[in-house]
Amino acid sequence: MTTRTNTAIPTHETTAQLAQLLPELAVTLYEAIPHGRAGLLPAGEELTGSQRRAVVYLAHHGSATMSGLAAGLGIGRAAATELVARLVARGIVQREPDESDRRVVRVRLAGQASAYAERLFEHWRKLFAAVYSRHPAVDPDGLVAFLRALIAEFRDRPTT
Repeated sequence: MTTRTNTAIPTHETTAQLAQLLPELAVTLYEAIPHGRAGLLPAGEELTGSQRRAVVYLAHHGSATMSGLAAGLGIGRAAATELVARLVARGIVQREPDESDRRVVRVRLAGQASAYAERLFEHWRKLFAAVYSRHPAVDPDGLVAFLRALIAEFRDRPTT
């Protein structure tokens, strides 16, 4: 049995496949979100990409300060403030004072958005579990680390 090492350099073909598959994965992941009555918004309404990222971030972290949300999404504080204002107006998030420092504002998912996020994560967990069961050689934590590093590499390096 051949063991691959981290020193393996992706071939041109592998690079081309990853470049095609990663955006396709993002679209497919969005399409796998339960919509309609099971969703967060009335039929016909959708979240923007930034709004979806904020919902997923808050679902994962529970709540965040405005600075924490901005850092977690990789956006400026002003952009995070505008994003939260739009989500508050739609009833998706709520602002509340921090329990330990009333000067700090935290944001968290509002009522039905929290339940929606729980359903969404359970849906995704089942899909991921099904695929991992068919590919036991794939280390889930290693895959997450690889994707985080890949994203960081793309963000930190200008295109030529």
